[in-house]
Amino acid sequence: MEPSPIIAPSILAADFARLADAVHAIEGAADWVHVDVMDNHFVPNLTIGLPVVQSLRKATSLPFDVHLMITDPERWAPGYAEAGAYNVTFHAEATDDPVALAKTLRAAGAKAGLAIDRDTPVEPYLDLLPHVDTVLIMTIKAGFGGQKFLPEMLGKVREVRRRIHSDNLEVRLEVDGGIAADTIEQAAEAGADAFVAGTAVYGAQDPAEAIGKLRALVGGVG
Repeated sequence: MEPSPIIAPSILAADFARLADAVHAIEGAADWVHVDVMDNHFVPNLTIGLPVVQSLRKATSLPFDVHLMITDPERWAPGYAEAGAYNVTFHAEATDDPVALAKTLRAAGAKAGLAIDRDTPVEPYLDLLPHVDTVLIMTIKAGFGGQKFLPEMLGKVREVRRRIHSDNLEVRLEVDGGIAADTIEQAAEAGADAFVAGTAVYGAQDPAEAIGKLRALVGGVG
């Protein structure tokens, strides 16, 4: 039986002055809250860090899907797990030993995710799938919100989905970047079952309603 689709709105697209309100607006509609952590080093932008996540964790019971776009994730990632994140995803490009970091995260109480950026081939990482809980395929270049979806990235999604099926793995396959009403079905058909949506949710007048529309588009796929 295939897992139900996950809709994970990204608070990168929310009003940073009202993050608790932004999370409350999607309670009862979203499955996860996607939290983009950028360090102005691994990627050019600087967003939120551990203190904000710790504070926000007290404001909602929604699971936190933390996406670390940072260098030296070995140093920082365990803190997010200890802060109560459900899933902590680090970039393949930022670590020399993804399996060890995944074990550390699991030991700290979180699920472990491996992110693959736009320009990184997925093939070298397929053998690592049994060691992680989530694979995040970037469908844009990591580091900026509001970018246009790159359909050519769906080839990576298909490759990961084939490996998950062939090895009978329980791994979430997440996509992040330009996911909206006009792109989410393509991603689902390629094999994704978790969808990060920023502008499509927080750019809407009613974020919860926007999530419902996205969910309806992938309800029968994935």
